[in-house]
Amino acid sequence: MSVGANEGLGLVRFILVWSSLSPVFLLWAIRGVEAVEDIIWIPICLILFLLPTLILYWYFRRAKKSENVKTISVCTSKDQREHLLTYLFAMLIPLFDANLRGLREIVAISIAFLFIMFLFWHMRLHYMNLLFAIWGYRIFTVEAKLGTTEKDRLSDRLVTYAIISRRHYLPEGEALTGYRLGGNVLVDRARDD
Repeated sequence: MSVGANEGLGLVRFILVWSSLSPVFLLWAIRGVEAVEDIIWIPICLILFLLPTLILYWYFRRAKKSENVKTISVCTSKDQREHLLTYLFAMLIPLFDANLRGLREIVAISIAFLFIMFLFWHMRLHYMNLLFAIWGYRIFTVEAKLGTTEKDRLSDRLVTYAIISRRHYLPEGEALTGYRLGGNVLVDRARDD
């Protein structure tokens, strides 16, 4: 049973969701639109594609430099790859294929995109950032014990984490130490399996 706990700043989770949807901006930059000049459209799309990755990388470097780590006990671990086809066919392809000819269509699809980002954030659906995947990272949804006190260890309450890791799987029942980015997002300190 997973019970809501104070997750801290949800901004990092929101940026993680944004980064997982950012390939749409790269596709839109290539595709172009009639309503906006390429000299304006392409840089905006490229910034929206790169910015979430740069922000996440900044959070990671800051946590690593300050040794801001957290150790959790993994109760359950789920790789998000099982939802990848749903993500591709339900989200990326329709967003790419949207009609962007006029300004009204651009505004409408932008609002739809923000709505989708909110739903992903609210439902804790985190998919991998394209650039992080190229660097060998995967993302896992992990449920862990609430805390480290004796009372917390005996409790059935679990907290959900998004774990960015280079490992192929995260063993259940073992401790995991990661750099704390915020919003219950950790980058696993272990380099590989």
